[in-house]
Amino acid sequence: MSMSATNEEVRVLIVEDDADVRDTLAMLLESDGYLVQGASSGEAAIGLLDHFSPDCVLLDLGLPGIRGSEVARQLRQRVGTQLVIIAVTGSSAAADRDEAEIAGIDFLLTKPVGGSDLRRFLPPID
Repeated sequence: MSMSATNEEVRVLIVEDDADVRDTLAMLLESDGYLVQGASSGEAAIGLLDHFSPDCVLLDLGLPGIRGSEVARQLRQRVGTQLVIIAVTGSSAAADRDEAEIAGIDFLLTKPVGGSDLRRFLPPID
């Protein structure tokens, strides 16, 4: 899924443990022209930062192992505030919203997320 990016490409990292969801999102975004890399865990996402510099991260809050909110905190520490972090959750609980805000997540979407909903929050492609 990954290749070298030019300055015009927008890089998106999808962090989702469900391979079908991850692959579907990747196909959708790639068809729109985004450069996509997928990770099945928070640990894998953090490790990818050594060779993939995302402009945006789509992050499942309910990851096994390191929770999505902790991944967001680590991404913020390593990449900074210019990174757009979009968290996706299966719950609409207030606790998830609070957790997302504390972790520095820019947008919180509730599953299932449609393509048009997602596109509203993604950085535009030049």
